[in-house]
Amino acid sequence: MRIQKANLSFRDPLQPLQAVTKIIIHHTAENGWDIYKTHDFHQNNRGWSGIGYNYFLEEDGTIYEGRGLYIGAHAKGYNTESIGICMSGNFDDYDPTPVQMVSLHWLCKQLMGQFSLYSDQVLGHRELDGVTKTCPGTRFSMTELRSILFRINRQ
Repeated sequence: MRIQKANLSFRDPLQPLQAVTKIIIHHTAENGWDIYKTHDFHQNNRGWSGIGYNYFLEEDGTIYEGRGLYIGAHAKGYNTESIGICMSGNFDDYDPTPVQMVSLHWLCKQLMGQFSLYSDQVLGHRELDGVTKTCPGTRFSMTELRSILFRINRQ
């Protein structure tokens, strides 16, 4: 498994992450949005420099670098210390694809190792203070994800 580069251009220079204390999981909450549609929406509708997420997982399990290891725009008040991973789909209505979950587990394991993070430092966007969204969706179990990551990390 590997992380692929997407051909994205950002309006402003990106600033490197200094310290990572959390991984924050998101969903697009839209059907069929890929990294390019999400990038376009963030740039042209939100007025951001470009896609706010550090990494993006397509429905087919492909992992793309969004902002990579640069400060994101995905969780107000947490961007300078977190990595945002977004998965394509609306997990209020349906479950992530099995290959998305395999990719998510792999990517989280890589990032947890790189930044010495534990499974309890992997949070759903909805678990952050002040967030009222269901992100990453009511059908997405953060408890189950953390349990799997805990087991993976002990291997």
